[in-house]
Amino acid sequence: MRIPRRSLIKLGVLAIAPLLLAGCSAAVGLDGPATTINPAGDQARRILDLMVPIFWMALVVFIVVEGILVYTVFRFRRKPNAPIPSQIQGNTQIEIAWTIAPALIAVVIAVLTFRTQADNAVLPPNAIHITAVGHQWWFEFQYPDGGPEGKPLLTASDMYIPVGKPVIITLKGQDVIHNFWVPKLAGKTYMIPGKTNYLSFTAEQAGIYHAVCSEFCGEAHALMRFRVIALPPDQYDRWLTQAQVAPANPPTGVGELNGDPTRGQAIFLDAKRQCITCHAISGTAAKGVVGPNLTYYGSRTTIAAGLLDNTPENLAKWLHNPSSLKPGNLMGRVITPDWVKQNLAEQDIADLVAYLRSMKLSVDMPVASK
Repeated sequence: MRIPRRSLIKLGVLAIAPLLLAGCSAAVGLDGPATTINPAGDQARRILDLMVPIFWMALVVFIVVEGILVYTVFRFRRKPNAPIPSQIQGNTQIEIAWTIAPALIAVVIAVLTFRTQADNAVLPPNAIHITAVGHQWWFEFQYPDGGPEGKPLLTASDMYIPVGKPVIITLKGQDVIHNFWVPKLAGKTYMIPGKTNYLSFTAEQAGIYHAVCSEFCGEAHALMRFRVIALPPDQYDRWLTQAQVAPANPPTGVGELNGDPTRGQAIFLDAKRQCITCHAISGTAAKGVVGPNLTYYGSRTTIAAGLLDNTPENLAKWLHNPSSLKPGNLMGRVITPDWVKQNLAEQDIADLVAYLRSMKLSVDMPVASK
């Protein structure tokens, strides 16, 4: 049987295309690929240890089945002028074999899976507790061990944890179902409104680990990201100590984008400008709870929930027109281009950028993990 050259070319393209697309995906987006192949946490490592034997079992099954299929196609293909072959009604031994073999493989996979699930479900004692809340479309993190003014420490988009110490994440959903996933540290766990789930893992090395919401949660689902920043224990303690204190008054003089941080704070706290309606900053009159807490915003690695790097230029773009960067977000429903023209001059936006970017913590950041 001769296969036409055109058909061979089509088959080759179809076989190579997925590999090319997979390779391209590694360079797409701020957060890079969501992969569990190179784990850096104990839970993710157990998941990889489960995946490897299942992969090899699947590969063996694939080779056996496809090998028999290819052999049969070529060995028993119809020959010119050949009579109709004899019809086989069944073979009890073969049918029993191909029923028992997959069942045994399924049992082995089930045992390995249940064992891994049991290990990953353990909540270790003396762990650091953090509450993660999924919003449309950003992540809030609450540290109950103390924040400014004796209240829980609140932050967003960046979750800080110490290396080598277990953390227990209490997962909650504010509006719709979200899914908390840090591929290199832990598996996926749902964040369901009205239900509390728990996730525990230990980061094995310092780094900035990209994470996403892996459950479709609305228009901006694909733009809902966050980062887990794993610091050495001494640096984590330093971060926590600094974060528990409200930011100092903004510096005087010219800041980034030639803005005035002091004037930017006054604009932020002006109720007519809408900022304090949704956002909070510790130590100020801003107590909003609708949007992310912006305390020490200058130390965030990204803006718009992981969408863009936290640079003065990107922050200015966000303040000009949030919906153009992240469709459907709540801020964009209020801060429209027309509203900005009527309420914020270019200098006002520069002043706001200078103020928000001036609130920084002095903590050495680890290298981002790819």
